[in-house]
Amino acid sequence: MTARDLMKTDIGACAPGDDLVTVLLLMRDRQCGWAPVVDSKGAVVGVITDRDAAMAMLNHPTRAAARVSAREAMTTHVVACAQTDTTRSVPSTMAEHHVRRLPVLDDRLHLHGVISIDGILRAPQSRGMPSADAVVEALRGIVSRPMVAEVR
Repeated sequence: MTARDLMKTDIGACAPGDDLVTVLLLMRDRQCGWAPVVDSKGAVVGVITDRDAAMAMLNHPTRAAARVSAREAMTTHVVACAQTDTTRSVPSTMAEHHVRRLPVLDDRLHLHGVISIDGILRAPQSRGMPSADAVVEALRGIVSRPMVAEVR
């Protein structure tokens, strides 16, 4: 089985110039704490988590969310997978990079979907799916991330 079998395709995206209010409304409407940031050519240039949004607000305490851009809040190091990656490799990638979600990208960095640890847990267990041990190990890796340094 491949990442294509695990990915959710009904996802929204925002642009680098969108403000945080727009990004947070997208997350709320999609019931997800994550949004990809896509440039004018359709390439994923970053991701924003609800935590990234909170940190951006703390880093700009005198500015309203409507005056902080996605570009300022996004993480530019995008950890992703391809549609052809195996379903068994996805949890280990998540664990290695301490992320709960992986955008599924093509060679041009265009977004095709997202795989979340929640989606893996909810997927019907069948041949080729990550084992329970692999999922538990991925969860250990995800949560082992060092805590945020003091907010300045």
